[in-house]
Amino acid sequence: MRKINIFLLVVMLLGSPVLAQQTGTGYSSAVRLIDSGSPDVAMEQLRPYLDYNNYGKLSLYARYHFARAANKNQQYQLAKATLEQLVTDYNWEKEDEAFYLLGTTNFSLNQAYDGLSAMGKIDNETIREEGYRASYDYCSNSVTVSLLVAHYSAFKENKGYSLALKEKLLKQSVLSSNEKKLLAELNDMNLAGEEGEGPSMDRVKNNTLDVAIVLPFNYQGGTGVRNLDAGNFVFELYQGLDMAIKDAKKKGMDINVRTFDTERKNAVVKKILADPFFNQVDVIVGPIYPEETALVSGFADRHKIPFINPLSNIKETFGDTDYAYLFRPSTEVIVDKLLAYGRKHSTGNRIALAYSGSSRDELMARQLAEEASKRGYQIVSNKKVSSNNIRDFLSDTGLKPGMDARADQIVIFSDDPYIASPTLSLLESLSTSVPIYVMDSWLYFNFANFEMLEGNDLNYIGNNTVDFAKEGTEDFRFRFFEQYSTYPGSNAYIGFDLMNWVAETINSSEGFDFRKNLNQQGAIQSSLGFGLDFKNSQSNQYVPFLKLDNGKIEEIK
Repeated sequence: MRKINIFLLVVMLLGSPVLAQQTGTGYSSAVRLIDSGSPDVAMEQLRPYLDYNNYGKLSLYARYHFARAANKNQQYQLAKATLEQLVTDYNWEKEDEAFYLLGTTNFSLNQAYDGLSAMGKIDNETIREEGYRASYDYCSNSVTVSLLVAHYSAFKENKGYSLALKEKLLKQSVLSSNEKKLLAELNDMNLAGEEGEGPSMDRVKNNTLDVAIVLPFNYQGGTGVRNLDAGNFVFELYQGLDMAIKDAKKKGMDINVRTFDTERKNAVVKKILADPFFNQVDVIVGPIYPEETALVSGFADRHKIPFINPLSNIKETFGDTDYAYLFRPSTEVIVDKLLAYGRKHSTGNRIALAYSGSSRDELMARQLAEEASKRGYQIVSNKKVSSNNIRDFLSDTGLKPGMDARADQIVIFSDDPYIASPTLSLLESLSTSVPIYVMDSWLYFNFANFEMLEGNDLNYIGNNTVDFAKEGTEDFRFRFFEQYSTYPGSNAYIGFDLMNWVAETINSSEGFDFRKNLNQQGAIQSSLGFGLDFKNSQSNQYVPFLKLDNGKIEEIK
């Protein structure tokens, strides 16, 4: 079986070496694409770096991230073959992370024995605990009692495996003599595997705004913050946060901030939440990724501490809680505002919908289709698109010379430049009166010029969009460049806007009841953007619709 896997790997990885060299546009950017919802693009960009003869140690990291991208793209056999070659043929310093990913990949393939075997090879204690949790989740939901009993002697050291077996045995009304013996042994074992709730949460009250920033600075692996590269989007977000914190202190605000690095490890998140500083925290900013968000939002809800996810649009990541907030609009809010705006500014009821493969875009497309039908719209096209078929979608919709459009509105949910580029190129050569709605991220792609972005009836959906016409925005850009010798990226703007909003909402003058203060504020101007509105909402309800006019972004009311 291993020989077959390695053969598949060679065929799939090296089948088109010339194309790989042409499409590889940078290891770091490829890794970022995996977590931003474009694993297929990331795989193509990583292919050139898989050559060990040319890239040495870097190729081993590339193989790991290639497997991670394949896993996210549901190409589990390819991910498995890549990882097996990595752990078998090379001596890699991050081997435990590879074994963990190999274990979860095997679980996705429903190959229980291989998955548990991989988890059993992990030496690092923190990663091993994560392996226990993944094993528990899989065994609880996908493995029969008989199989768990049959392999108990091989995997009983795996606490997740043993806990799943124990729970399944307890649910059975009749046990065999062997099962009774195993249950007695399991009852004597410490299977908790969970850390405590942390310190006693006797809340410390003071007149200082205490903020905990909990972010995955080392989302690519590693520890510490001294060697973070310039392309680290989390550090860019922090730079914006930090500038706003310094501004607040200059204004005389009593603000106390501590920063924590989750390292993309759930065990580290739990240790962070056990820090005594959380006895006095007034608000938690971050983390970003769903599994970390779930841990922090649960903690925040239990202890009634406002928690803010700075970048996500998906409120499902923190479940049903009264204390978790999205700084950006939720997918539901975007859909509602889009349909309301379209009803006001467009005629007809036919909508053509395209969306990328990111979780946000798929969710938003599903919500739009459901809500549009309730409001009397007809969805004439509903298609998942990529760089390969976006032109086909537009042509099928009637955006073709000599054809009449089949839709009265076209909606494209995507932040992917590989979808935006062919779309804008096609629109540049056409003239159509059909309004087209895209996300505001398209305004910032470096390949797009004003002629492309202003053409036809292009409408940009605001997602905490920066208003570059504001004096405050220009001042921020100047000061950021002065400090960092580079202009701020989109995440730096978000960080600065977020922290200004927090500092203006809860402080010694306004009081520290976050929810009450938000309701009293209602719709307000943000420092750098077009507006914020959290009245009776846990996400930003201000979703402006924007157009470009002679190079200037204008809001259309």
